[in-house]
Amino acid sequence: MQAESLASGSLAQIGILIPAWKPEADLLPLIAALQTHGFGAIAVVDDGSGAEFAGLFTAIQTEAGAHLTRHAVNLGKGRALKTGFNYILTELPQLRAIVTADADGQHTVPDIVAVANAICAAPQRVVLGVRTFAKDVPLRSRVGNILTRNIFRLVTGAKLEDTQTGLRAIPITRLSELLVLDGERYEYEMTMLAYLCRHGERPLQVPIATVYIDGNRSSHFDPIRDSMRIYFVLARFYFSSLIAAGIDFAVFSITFAATHNVLLSVAVGRLSSLVNFALNKKFVFNSRGSVAAAITRYYLLAVAIAGISYVLIRAAVGYLDWNVFAAKAIIDALLSLVSFSAQRTFVFRRSKMG
Repeated sequence: MQAESLASGSLAQIGILIPAWKPEADLLPLIAALQTHGFGAIAVVDDGSGAEFAGLFTAIQTEAGAHLTRHAVNLGKGRALKTGFNYILTELPQLRAIVTADADGQHTVPDIVAVANAICAAPQRVVLGVRTFAKDVPLRSRVGNILTRNIFRLVTGAKLEDTQTGLRAIPITRLSELLVLDGERYEYEMTMLAYLCRHGERPLQVPIATVYIDGNRSSHFDPIRDSMRIYFVLARFYFSSLIAAGIDFAVFSITFAATHNVLLSVAVGRLSSLVNFALNKKFVFNSRGSVAAAITRYYLLAVAIAGISYVLIRAAVGYLDWNVFAAKAIIDALLSLVSFSAQRTFVFRRSKMG
């Protein structure tokens, strides 16, 4: 019933959530412009901006339909989003979906409305406002997006044009599960997106303008510190493969030192696959399918990967005169990417992606 009501309803059932830390004065006219479109509520979270910005937030609070929540100190964008989610669930349960937007001027009113309209048309879907990253975008932003979206596709299987967009529409029914995810700062947005995609969600993507004001001066994103946090979120999905690879390499090294037999050493080292299977099934891919079917597919893949590894190690040692341990480390590092991708699409596959 909720889905039908939202699909046939208006923007009055959609709330806007804006986390804000030391925002520009343009935030107030943005809120006023959004109000003219009839949104059900506009929730703003002041993430500890301080006394200097008290007047701006007081003015926001007096706007009709605006709701203000405050942090005493800056806790990060992720925590501000969670505070907003919690407020909407407890104080604005009549809403059917929310649109998160940034306070730094990068999201225009027409784009926010377009994303809101998209979730009205598809009320059970998550919607992303994706930027085009044209040639006038700063190089670091363009390169960063290309790198991140390709790593994201590797670990989740979802092909998204913009994995770091803050303009997103989310059904209110999904907020409770998102509230308990890890992350307090910018990495929380990546954690949310990875979680949704690994649990069967295929977000709708709505093209939006790519806006950088004065070289993105108003953004509080730290390109080094915050990027590392984001990449760590993605690395966690790959961590079980690193653990298994370490066990495999140690067992291979011990066996080869004792026997000097590459085939036997590769075979014995693959005992680490039991660890990899268990971790990936439970924690990485969260597979709820048949264990027997998954483990059959897994070991078909493991045998194939082991065979390829053996052939390549023998070739590297015999024809290229590589050190056997260096060959093992390099070849298996490359094959681990193949294995991870195959596990995602073949071993722990889902019957349907949203």
